[in-house]
Amino acid sequence: MARPRAASGADAPKEPHASYGKWHPLALGFSSSSLINLASLSRPSLSYQSPLPAANTKISPQASLSFPSSRTDNQFILTPLLTLPPSFGSVYVGETFACTLSANNEIYKDDTDRVVTSVRIVAEMQTPSSVAALDLEPTADPAQSEGLRVGESLQKILRHDLKEEGNHILAVSVSYTETRIGENAQAASGRVRTFRKLYQFVAQPCLSVRTKASELSPLEVENKSLGPYGKSRLLRFALEAQVENVGDGTVVVKHTRLNPRPPFKCQSLNWDVSTSDSSSAGPPTLNPRDVLQVAFLVEQEEGRTDGLEALQKDLRRDGRAILGQLSIEWRGAMGDKGFLTTGNLMSRRRT
Repeated sequence: MARPRAASGADAPKEPHASYGKWHPLALGFSSSSLINLASLSRPSLSYQSPLPAANTKISPQASLSFPSSRTDNQFILTPLLTLPPSFGSVYVGETFACTLSANNEIYKDDTDRVVTSVRIVAEMQTPSSVAALDLEPTADPAQSEGLRVGESLQKILRHDLKEEGNHILAVSVSYTETRIGENAQAASGRVRTFRKLYQFVAQPCLSVRTKASELSPLEVENKSLGPYGKSRLLRFALEAQVENVGDGTVVVKHTRLNPRPPFKCQSLNWDVSTSDSSSAGPPTLNPRDVLQVAFLVEQEEGRTDGLEALQKDLRRDGRAILGQLSIEWRGAMGDKGFLTTGNLMSRRRT
């Protein structure tokens, strides 16, 4: 999901203090007396290293390695060590934004007079066109009802499908009750405290789609309702689409499907057509700026009346027919899934 391609609009980036699988705290703009921090778990990347030349005899080559090991190539720039990115990056439209939010009780162990209870995390996503409250999923170890002890954390998983381009703001609010324990272990005072943090990122397109529909000669079939010599003309179109990778990484196009609008049916003319040749090519891989050409044969289905009246009205009104919608599914370099559906694709206007 997150990529270190663009700086976050949140606080200045801080280098993570833990490797993949552990939390790395993010700076929050609230007073130092607050007891809870917020964390986000992002996609890791391979750590880099700068190996010293083997001819250097004064300094041990191990001193420059991020992950010294006898089982790896110590002269290679990439290491098996995974590190977390310091901040949010840009994500692609069609992907699922996912992160883990953690409210950690960071009271000093020596401070036994304060207790944190009733911890609650609420999140919403602000997009260019709307504001939506997000459903948070609990992790495998939900927080205890009596509150968070020192060192414990309340963790929630957030998932949101990205459907539009532009700036997105993740707003996270944390509320909790701080209780001071007086003499004889009696609760002397308690107050509800809240803080709110905003994280900004940019949703960008990964695939760009350009289409062209050409009308073919109609197919004439017999129609008994029109008499012994009656024939019906079934419309046919060739729909072509150019899919360009406008992102920064390589993607694998898993499926391209045309969902035809009645009364049309479609036939794929692409690599996914079933053939007897076992050596047929698999899903295509698109590097940045690569273009994939796909095509479909769209035909009016014989004897189908569903949608026929709407098709005739469209042709009479502006001479164009709605063919359907194109759906594309892809996978990124880390296996992340992306999905894109176009609007209604139309034929050319008849002259």
